Parts: sequence; structure tokens; C-alpha cells
Amino acid sequence: MKKFLLSLGLISALVIAGCSQSETDEETNGDDNSEEQSTDEQSKKEEESSDNAEVKKELLSAQMDFTSKISPYQQKINAYQASLADEEATDEDIQKAADEALTAAGEAQSELDGYKIEANVPEDIKERYEQAIAILAEYYSEAEAAIEESALEPDFTAAQEKWDNFQSSITDIYEGEDMFAPNMADALS
Repeated sequence: MKKFLLSLGLISALVIAGCSQSETDEETNGDDNSEEQSTDEQSKKEEESSDNAEVKKELLSAQMDFTSKISPYQQKINAYQASLADEEATDEDIQKAADEALTAAGEAQSELDGYKIEANVPEDIKERYEQAIAILAEYYSEAEAAIEESALEPDFTAAQEKWDNFQSSITDIYEGEDMFAPNMADALS
């Protein structure tokens, strides 16, 4: 009976040790899988970070290209608005500035008509950027109409609404990419 109990005890000890070893192996394998998953996740994060950095770089490049093309037109409109605010400006000065702003608004619309950004960014960002640019074209159309209606006392209310929509669209794009949104009034002046 002692031999039987001793044998039973040894068998039980071996079974328990075997089960314990099996659990340790599973935990170790689980740790290996966990390490592999962690490495995969880290690789994905690094790749996403690299992609995000590339998108940010491309957006900044597109902004620089866009602003360099459009700012000469906006500067003429800004100069006209400054002459309206200048108490010393004569009606002839204002009219001259208005004529230049009118021409600039028309040329800006032509430049923006069908404008496509040349940037390696996801299609949804490209579409949103081009939609924002279409809103800016509407701004120039409204500014042109206001100047044509009255060069000395234009009503830029509708144009300002378009500008605000344009700025809001640009802000959404940049903030969506965790970037500081540019003030387009400053960028284009």
C-alpha cells in the first residue's frame, strides 16, 4: 500500500509538474507572440508616422506653390482695401486701385479655375483642398462683383463670407493632419 501511495504521489507530482511546464511554455509562447505583435504594432506606428510626415511635407509644399501663384492677385485686392481705409486717398487713387483689384480678381479666378494641387497626398485630402480652392475662386468672384457695383463704396459682405468658408476649409484640412492651420490672409498677403 505504501508503494501504491508513493507511486500515486510520484505520478501526481509528475502530472502537476508537466501541467505546470505546459503553462509556462504557453506563457512563454504567448510572450513571444506578444513581442511579435508589439514589434508589428511598432512597425505600423513608425510607418504611419513616416506617412504622416510625408503628407505634412506635401501639404506644406502645396501651400507654398499655391500661395506663390495667388498672392500677387490678393495683394492688389488688399492694396485696394487699404486705399479705401486711407482717409488721405483721393477718389482717383481709390479708382486706380479698384481697377487693379478688379483685374486681379478676374485673373485669380482664371488661375483657380480647375486648379489641381500637385502633391502626393491621399485623394480625400486632395479633393478637400481643391474644394477649398473652389471656394476661394467664389471669393474672387464676389469681390469682383462688389468692386464693379461701387468702386468707392463696395460691399464685401458676400466676399468675406466666402473667404471665411475658405479659411475654415483650410483649417479643417490642416488640423485633420495634426498641423497648425495657416492664416490664409497672412499667407496670401
